[in-house]
Amino acid sequence: MRTLFALILVAASVLATPALAAMSAVNPALAQSSAARPKKVMLLPPQVFVYELSAGGVPTRMADWEATARDNLVAAANRLAHEAGFELLPAPALDPQLSDQLEAHMGLYERVAQSVFVYGRGDQDAWAHKQNEFDYTLGPGLAFLREQSGADAALIVLGSDYISSGGRRAAFIAGLALGVIMPLGQSFITAGIVDLTTGDVLWMSFDSSATMDSRTRTDVDALMHDLYATWPAAK
Repeated sequence: MRTLFALILVAASVLATPALAAMSAVNPALAQSSAARPKKVMLLPPQVFVYELSAGGVPTRMADWEATARDNLVAAANRLAHEAGFELLPAPALDPQLSDQLEAHMGLYERVAQSVFVYGRGDQDAWAHKQNEFDYTLGPGLAFLREQSGADAALIVLGSDYISSGGRRAAFIAGLALGVIMPLGQSFITAGIVDLTTGDVLWMSFDSSATMDSRTRTDVDALMHDLYATWPAAK
């Protein structure tokens, strides 16, 4: 899961401008009918990986930072759910077999998210038709979550956050003096909602930032606010 999102992160860092923050793709059926919008949404455990970039640009995965980032995302998603107009439910405890099934579908979701990011937003003329032919799905393999909780859909949050070390920031400043621009940290986070009966993707939102720090509550609150703002009910 980390490898694929690292590739998306590279693309996002190349394309990142303020205008590209909080990009989204919406299933037309969801956008056209308020009745199609889920009322109860289960928040699945966020899968966000956090790295520290050394002075030489080598990433090191930071488990303690990841725990803080994931806690921040869960808290922000719950605090701000009212902005999207749905009730957010916690994920139930699962036995090992169902946990493995969920993990497999999270991996599938990651690959679908890459396709939606590249094609499903219709930004390129050759793929403009995908805005209306929005046929992305994970299949019905997560229906057991609906049976256990009564939730209509699941909210999935995935991504990576690369945070510059003090040495990396010092190298950046030194590079500027020599006319060399050295890239600093970058985050790429996606949130999506999937129908738990059919597995159809209803909505995805993407945010890339060079300044967001997933360890900081206010930064994560701002991130979730921007992501939720692209949900159709919030417009």
